[in-house]
Amino acid sequence: MKRIAIIGAGNSGCMTALVTYAACEERKLNCEILIYHDPKNNPIELVGQGTVLGPPKLISHVLGINWYNNTIDATFKTGILYEGWGKKRKKFFHPFTLQDVGIHFVPEKLSKAILNFKDFTVIEKKITNPEKEIDADIIFDCRGRNDRDKNKYDKLLSPINSVLIGKKNKRNINLTYTRTVATPNGWTFVIPNTDSVSYGYLYNNKITSKETATKDYLKRFNLSEVTHELVFDNYIAKNIFTGERTVLQGNKCGFLEPLEANSIDLYIKICTCALDIIFKNESKIRINNYIRSEMKKIETFILWHYQFGSQYDTEFWEYAKSLPFKPDKEFIRIVENKILNTKYGQWEGYAFKYWLDGVFS
Repeated sequence: MKRIAIIGAGNSGCMTALVTYAACEERKLNCEILIYHDPKNNPIELVGQGTVLGPPKLISHVLGINWYNNTIDATFKTGILYEGWGKKRKKFFHPFTLQDVGIHFVPEKLSKAILNFKDFTVIEKKITNPEKEIDADIIFDCRGRNDRDKNKYDKLLSPINSVLIGKKNKRNINLTYTRTVATPNGWTFVIPNTDSVSYGYLYNNKITSKETATKDYLKRFNLSEVTHELVFDNYIAKNIFTGERTVLQGNKCGFLEPLEANSIDLYIKICTCALDIIFKNESKIRINNYIRSEMKKIETFILWHYQFGSQYDTEFWEYAKSLPFKPDKEFIRIVENKILNTKYGQWEGYAFKYWLDGVFS
């Protein structure tokens, strides 16, 4: 029997549990999946989460959640509406095909579903030294961005480092996609939940004061208050492995602003690759290089969006466009030739086409 431990039950912990369960099931292996849960010191994300196409299938398969048995209050994500990006069009839509949808979900409710799942062993305990305190073949450390030794991380480029969060306590039944709205100070995600709409106003606190950002945020989106705020770094671990058995996962491994709903896909890749260490005797060096290269692809794809600017000629957008943009040969080949039958990181070729059509047409 393989023992697989997960520290934390936030988004990364949940996705790690789901991937692990599915992997053990596929291999017909008898695995014990342990989840160490410490809600006091590692709270769940406070805002609605959007996915791309893969995670909904995984959630449905393992937990038996569907549109009738919808215990995580998922809502449709039929695509992404970009508003105010580039100079040519006020809006353009990146659709998912009619037979495919992503979802938006409330992280706290997914966490509850995971913690109540019959095949997971949940232990409510604070873990400070995973290697000494946990007996398992592999340990996924999903304890978040706090208490990191920053000397062991590399910085990633992004013009964004702060977010203001709020919501409207009313459902918008017509909003079946994620809105990504450019603002003078950055951009805002708008995510529909079953009983509310979440708003996240992202900006750079070295360019825009919190007071200025708050005033614009509340007025622009007709909100009554900021319910939560966060200042963050953009980073990736130099080595996602620590000790003999521990894998850094989620925000413990890396973080880059959520412009392209990139986090959950990365969590799945980290878990899938790391499990190959115990299932296939895979090389840690190769896996570490692969995950770091995937994060650099995310950085490239996001920075590319800023190169076209927005409808606002402001200090923030001038700064965003000035950031060094050094795409790799694969990225350049896809863009210059508009290659659709390929993939770059989590993005299919058509993702490039929708963006190029939106900012140039």
